[in-house]
Amino acid sequence: LVRRRGPALNGKVVVLDPSFGGSAKGCEAFGLNESQIVLDVAQRLEGRLTALGVRAFLTRGKETNPSESERIEFANKSGADLVISFHLEAHTNPLASGVASYYYRNDAHEVHSVVGEKLATLIQREICARTDLINCRTHARTWEILRLTKAPSVRVDLGYLTNESDATKLARAAFRDTLAEALVV
Repeated sequence: LVRRRGPALNGKVVVLDPSFGGSAKGCEAFGLNESQIVLDVAQRLEGRLTALGVRAFLTRGKETNPSESERIEFANKSGADLVISFHLEAHTNPLASGVASYYYRNDAHEVHSVVGEKLATLIQREICARTDLINCRTHARTWEILRLTKAPSVRVDLGYLTNESDATKLARAAFRDTLAEALVV
């Protein structure tokens, strides 16, 4: 499917936003940290998208941790057609697990991103179809990365690092490849 649709993606601009970076590691558990894992997934996705003719940009490198406003400004200046932000979750309950996707909607102002909602739903479906991560569904939020980017934006929480099962999966390069493939599709 991706190969057949490849030309439709040619020339599109996608900004990938892996959370944290530099000395900010995000959540940490089982010898892993959020910053490393989400950057690795974003880099794997960047390579696949570039091979399809997409101009893919990362908001950060390994040693940098831009503020949220800097990430939003970068996405807006890049002329992005789409923004995807990657995070991991942590919880005091070690049983909390699964993947969730988010899009912009503000019911008080009766505004929402139709494209963001559709993309979040498709991402959630593909990740759940290709992995055995628990489906924590798609949710509307008013977070700045979703609200202030000019392009449709989604946030994907790729699992709970504090859950031993999710962490074991996320530690495997092959699993992170599967996540990148699901995101490409």
